[in-house]
Order: sequence, then structure tokens, then C-alpha cells
Amino acid sequence: MSFVRNEIHTVGVGVAIGQACMLLSAGEKGKRYMLEHATAMLHQPRCPPTGARQAIEVDIKWKEVLAQKNNMLEIMSRTTGHDTKKLEKDMARPLYMQPKDAIRYGIVDGIITPTENIVGAVKSAEQWDKDAGLVRA
Repeated sequence: MSFVRNEIHTVGVGVAIGQACMLLSAGEKGKRYMLEHATAMLHQPRCPPTGARQAIEVDIKWKEVLAQKNNMLEIMSRTTGHDTKKLEKDMARPLYMQPKDAIRYGIVDGIITPTENIVGAVKSAEQWDKDAGLVRA
């Protein structure tokens, strides 16, 4: 999402857990929202049960999960403004956030209510084509 030049609007509509919470925070600042009854939750990446795997497979998976965690911490640090140490501490146990909490934490910028219009007027397909200079066949 960081490489796309278009504005990215993100909206949390249910429960944004882990990587979904990270994606929610990665929208363009000022355009990140949650519905009023949505939840955001930070937690550490989890390693699936090992079962009867060989020790080397467990080691490989552990390294992959650690790499994912470090990537997530870097991205969340960039999108929320918190340093990685704070994020790591907060992710040690599940951190549930209601919309107001998520705003304070820097995950989102606002709450969508049924009466609020955050997107503005929606263009028709023909208007999009006209504005883009496309000709319909």
C-alpha cells in the first residue's frame, strides 16, 4: 500500500486483528476510519502448532514468524508514530481497541457513523470514464 500513489482509504468494519490492524493503519493519514462498533486488535504473530514436525522445520518456521513480527513492527511504527519497543510491549498480549482507543493509538483517524458522509458524492461509471478521458464503445 505504501508504494501506491493513489489515496488509500481504509475502513475497519468488523474486527481487524493482527495484520488486518496493520493494514487498517496503513491507509493515508486522515483517511483511515472504523465503524462505530468495530474493533482493532494488536497481537504477536503466532506460530502454528508443530505437531510431529522435525526440529529443523520448527526452527525455520520460528525464524519466519520472527521476520514477520519485525516487519509488522516497522510498518506499524511508520503508520502509528510509536517506536518499535512500545509496539512490541503492547503486542505482548492482545491489545483490543474500540474506535476511540484506535484513534488515540494512531491506528485510525475517525469513526464512521450512519449519518456521516466521509467519501462525498459517488460518481457514476460514465462520469468516471468522462473525467478519465476514456471513450465508451
